[in-house]
Amino acid sequence: MRVLGIIAASLICALANATETHPNITTSYGTLTLRDGIKLQTIVTKPAHATGRLPAILFVQWLSCDSVAISDHPRDGWSAMLKQIVRRSNALVWRTEKRGIGASGGNCATMDYDTELADHKQAFEQLKRRDDVDPNRIVIFGGSIGGTYAPLLAADQSVAGVMIWGAGATTWTERMLEFERNALELRGTPPEQLAREMTLRLQFFDRYLIGRQTPSQINSADAAVGAVWSRIVGTAADGQYGRPFAFHQQAQRADWATAWSRVTSPVLAMYGEYDWFESRDATTLITRIVNAKSPGRGTYAEVPRMNHHFAEFTSAESAFAEKDSRVNPDPAVNVMLAWLEKIFARSSMASARAVPLATIASRTTRCQPPRNTTEPAAT
Repeated sequence: MRVLGIIAASLICALANATETHPNITTSYGTLTLRDGIKLQTIVTKPAHATGRLPAILFVQWLSCDSVAISDHPRDGWSAMLKQIVRRSNALVWRTEKRGIGASGGNCATMDYDTELADHKQAFEQLKRRDDVDPNRIVIFGGSIGGTYAPLLAADQSVAGVMIWGAGATTWTERMLEFERNALELRGTPPEQLAREMTLRLQFFDRYLIGRQTPSQINSADAAVGAVWSRIVGTAADGQYGRPFAFHQQAQRADWATAWSRVTSPVLAMYGEYDWFESRDATTLITRIVNAKSPGRGTYAEVPRMNHHFAEFTSAESAFAEKDSRVNPDPAVNVMLAWLEKIFARSSMASARAVPLATIASRTTRCQPPRNTTEPAAT
C-alpha cells in the first residue's frame, strides 16, 4: 500500500509539473504570494510573437477542487473550452490554481468563499500590473461559481468587459433550491412527493445557509428537517460539493445582484439550454440588471442542447443522466470569441496606451518551456 501511495503521489506531482503545449503560444508558470504567505501557481499564456501591451483574460474557475491546467488532448468540456480560448483569443490568458491544487500551497477542501474571492482579487491586481498587459483591455471570465466572483471583482473597476458561463445573479439559497428542484424532477420523483421534499429543503436551507447552522445542529433541533440532508445532492459529513459549510453560508451572504449593478463595462452572460446546475432566469437576471442602467450593455446568449460542462445532449433528461453526450464547446466558444473580438477592439480604440498585437506567424511551433518566475505579493 505504501508503494502504491508513493506512485500515486509521484503521478500527482508529475501532472502538477506538466508543461502545457499550444501552437504558437508561450506558456509561463509563476507564483502568486498571498497575503497570508500561501503561494499559488499561476499559468499565463500569450501569443508567442506578440509585442507591447496585450488584451488579457482573467479566468475565474468553478467550485470544485480541480486543476485549470490543460492537457494536450482534453476529454472534459471545460478544458476543451479553455484550450480554444487560449489558442484562438489572441489575448494573454491568466489562470490561477486554487489552494492545494497543482503546485499551489494550502487546502482547497477547507477554503471558504470569502478567502477564495480574496485570492482572485489579488490575482486580478497582479495581472493589471504586468508590463505586457493593457490594464484597459482586461476581460474577467467567470465559469460556474466563478461567474459569481466575476461581478465582485469587476464592480466599480475599469475593465473592458465581463463574461460568464453557467452562473446567475440570484442568491445562493435560491440557486440551491432551483438545483434541488431540477434534480428531483429530472430523476423522476413522484409528483405527490415533490411538495414535501421541497418544503423540507426550504426549511433546511433557511437554517443552514441563512441561519448559518451546521447539519448536525439542524438535526438536533428538528430530526425531520435534518434527515433531508442525506437526500440533498453532494452532501457529506463535513461539507457540500467538496467545500466546507462556511463556503456556502458566505456565498449566501454575497450580494451578486448589487455587484452586477455596479459593473460599468459590457457583459456577456451565457447559458446552456440543458444546464440543470443553473437556471435561465438567474442568468438573464444579470443582463436585466446591467441593461436597466445602460440599455444594450448586457448581452444574453443561450446555446442549444448544451449542459453546464460544454457537452451536447438530446434532452434535459439525458443531460441529467449524462448519457449519449458529445463534448463540443465550439458553439459556446464561437459566441465568446466574437464578443471578445468586439470588446477588445472597442477598448483598444478608447485606450491611449493600447498597442496593436504584432503579426502572428501562421506556422506552428511548440510553446516555450515554463519559466520559473515568481510574482511578488499584491499590496
